[in-house]
Amino acid sequence: MVRVRGLNVGRRRDPGGNYVVTMDLETYELLKQLINRLGLSVETVGNVVIVRDKSWSRIRRLVNSARELGISVYED
Repeated sequence: MVRVRGLNVGRRRDPGGNYVVTMDLETYELLKQLINRLGLSVETVGNVVIVRDKSWSRIRRLVNSARELGISVYED
């Protein structure tokens, strides 16, 4: 089962070669401007938002910003 409260980050790449981050809609609203500024790919499925990117450095910037805002970050 996937945890969706906060930010869920996978260090493994998906079959397309992207790093994947999942979050709930509330967390997405807090990070929306940063996600757009970083140019990350966003997909919404119900109340879950999936963010994908091939660059670990951009994902890491997102994770660090979330931590600064006090958002829970779960890394697998």
